[in-house]
Order: sequence, then structure tokens, then C-alpha cells
Amino acid sequence: MYDADYAQHAQLSQGYKNGANWFYWIAGLSIITSIIAFAGGGWGFLISLGTTNLIDAVANELSAELGGAPKIVALVLDLLVTGAFVGFGVLAGKKFLWAYVLGMVAFLFDGLVSLLVQDWIGVVVHAVVLFFLFRGFQAGRELTNLEQVMAQQAREAAPQPEPV
Repeated sequence: MYDADYAQHAQLSQGYKNGANWFYWIAGLSIITSIIAFAGGGWGFLISLGTTNLIDAVANELSAELGGAPKIVALVLDLLVTGAFVGFGVLAGKKFLWAYVLGMVAFLFDGLVSLLVQDWIGVVVHAVVLFFLFRGFQAGRELTNLEQVMAQQAREAAPQPEPV
């Protein structure tokens, strides 16, 4: 029984880690896409935040009238938004399931930004990434439950001290 538990634990741990790593991908690719936009590039990564794309678009429009200041403000805002997703990744990696859920909710709302601006590819990509995030979250819940069962089994299997 224990070998099966350890094998399942390893499988669930990997699934959970893979899901939590999506937060890092989201943050990293979003900030790279923002840098490309500020440099005048006309492309970006599919896995990026609609919020940062919107911030960048507004900054680009305003910079035509106001110079480079809107781009600097936008970059700071982009770093704050992507930093939140890095934070979700860090906390999710430490098995804080509430952070995982909060990150998924934030990404869902970000997908609504893509929906509002009618970025249909962005909406589809958000749905796919949310699917993988949810699978990772499910693995985390199962992992937590399995760890509790394994801890209980270990306590029951441990030799009991004899009464004095």
C-alpha cells in the first residue's frame, strides 16, 4: 500500500508543480510582450495578460501626445500586475491552495479583458491555460488529502509507547 501511495504522491506532486508553473509563464511572457510593444514590435506571445496588453496600448496612444512618460508608468503597472502572478506562483508552489485559486480568478478576470476587447485568440488561450491551471489545482487538492492520509497511516504504524 505504501509504495502505491508514494507513486501517487510523486505523480500528484508533478501535476501540481506543472500547474503552478503556469503562473510564472503567464508573468514572464506578459512582461516580454510588453517590452516588445514598447520597443515598437508588432507581435507578442499568445500567453500574455490582456490587462498588460491594454495598459501597453493606452500608453502607446498617450505617448504620441505626452512623450515617454506614459510608457514608463505603463511599465511600472505591468511589473505590478505580472509581479502578482509571480506571487501566485510562489505561494502556489508552497502549497497555499488559496493563492492558487486567487491566481486562477485573477486570470479569469484577465480573460474577460480579452473578451471585452474582442481578442478571440486571447480568450481561447486564456481558457486553455485556465484548464491547465485547474488541473494543477485538482492535483494539489488530491495531494493535500493524500498527504493527510499518509501522515495518519504513519502515526498508526509507529510503535506505541508502553504505559508506565
